[in-house]
Formats: sequence, C-alpha cells, structure tokens
Amino acid sequence: MTTTRFLAIAALSAMAASVAVSAPASADPVPTGRTSQLIELVTPKSKGFFYTANPAEARRAVQKHGFKRTPTPLGRVAVKPFRGGTALYRLRSTSTMSYILAANPAGLKKLIASGKFVNEGILGYVGKTGDPAKRIWRLHYDNKPKWRIAITAHKDSILRNEPGWSLDGPSGYLQ
Repeated sequence: MTTTRFLAIAALSAMAASVAVSAPASADPVPTGRTSQLIELVTPKSKGFFYTANPAEARRAVQKHGFKRTPTPLGRVAVKPFRGGTALYRLRSTSTMSYILAANPAGLKKLIASGKFVNEGILGYVGKTGDPAKRIWRLHYDNKPKWRIAITAHKDSILRNEPGWSLDGPSGYLQ
C-alpha cells in the first residue's frame, strides 16, 4: 500500500469517527449480522429519548454528548430490508433535543412536512406483522416535544405507572 493511499484511508477513517450524533442514522457502518440491538438513550437534561441500532453511535452519544443509556427492554431491528418489513426512520425535533421514530411512510412525510422534524435516516427495518410481544409502540409526553418507544409489555407499564405519557400508536414489530 502506498503512503498516499494509507494517509487517505486514515483521513477518511478519522472523519468517519468524528461524525456527531446528529449525523444520519444510516451514516455509521451497521453491525455485520442480520440484526442489531435497538438501544435507547436519554438525552442531556432528560429532554428526550434517542434511539440507535449502532453500538459505536451509542458510545459516542454517551462519551461526547452526555447521553445516558437506559435499561429499557426493546429488541432487535434488521440491518437490511426484508420481505414483509418496512424501514424505521429516526427524526430529530427542530425545537429541542428529542427524537421520534416512524415506520409509516405517510406519517413520516407528514412529520417532515410539518417543519418540526429533520429526517436522520433509516435506523433499521421492522416487521409489518410479527409477535405481539415484540410490537413497538410510540408514546408522547403531555403535548411536549418528547417521544419514546416501547414493546407491548413495557408500553402497558409506562401508561399505568408513569403519568403524562400517552399512546400515539404502533410502529411495527422488532425481531
């Protein structure tokens, strides 16, 4: 390998490693397996929740941006499209450090058209049907720009035990 080529590769690697959390969800290389764990983090000052399926992005969010990982039970997303699946998008609120996930193409377009969200890209792929226990639900908090997702059992616990959370609806099925 020539020195010039080595330096070019090293420079590209350094640039990729410095990508901030606000980079598109699909910007970082995804794990090489068929699925990846969906990770939930709380943004600084608990302004909102942040989701990623990329362990490197999660580490960077914690180390460089002060996010905190939660123990929320979720599941896995597919890293590539599959028959019977749909893309799960991550959108960032333009008003606060909060994120929302959307799997419905019509809902995605509506959120982006509102001007209140920036599309950060595909987080992974979820099933349109699947195990009811692995169904993901989106919730919002008291008409504030704060959203989260939860699998069925955890969703029921949140609605029962955490005042202020309301149900937006289903967003697909995790692996």
